[in-house]
Amino acid sequence: MESSKMDEFVANAALLAAHLKEQCEKAATSQQSSAHDLQGAAIVVRKTIEEGKRELVDHTRAAVTSILSETVSAPTKDIMDAASRLKLVVDHLHREQAALSQRTRSLGARALGAVLLACGLVVAGTGYVAWHNVRSAERASVDAEVLAALNQVTITACDGKPCIKLEEGLRRWNKNDEYVLVDASEAVRDRPKAGNQ
Repeated sequence: MESSKMDEFVANAALLAAHLKEQCEKAATSQQSSAHDLQGAAIVVRKTIEEGKRELVDHTRAAVTSILSETVSAPTKDIMDAASRLKLVVDHLHREQAALSQRTRSLGARALGAVLLACGLVVAGTGYVAWHNVRSAERASVDAEVLAALNQVTITACDGKPCIKLEEGLRRWNKNDEYVLVDASEAVRDRPKAGNQ
């Protein structure tokens, strides 16, 4: 009965591990999809920045052409101001693009770390359960050996004190001669039948 419970427990642990593995894989897929979406958004932002730069350059050229056709001194100052503003805008767009790329990498690294941590916890939990089951099986084996040995002796009371009846001439344990070694197979074979006693 204990074996079937242990088998059921191990089977449940395996099912749990498979479920957690599937959840980890789904999470990894979701994180990859999110990273792909962020990369797509970064591409759209880059294209928008490039289009904005082109428009600014076109407007600047048009303004320069218009001003040069009217006067030379006033347009020179306006061109310098426009060029300074354009440089500030381009620098700001470059900083925004770098920050977006950094955030995308950071999000991807955190997501991967979370997935790896969850998988590590699943593996550690499964290993602990397996170790615990092996220990329980070892204890059950020792208990079974003790019960088998107890079946080979008679325990009773002798003048109000506990006593044990053992067969004569049994082999002693070489590490402690107060203990008699009981060979269950010999005891069962040599024991008289219930009707012969």
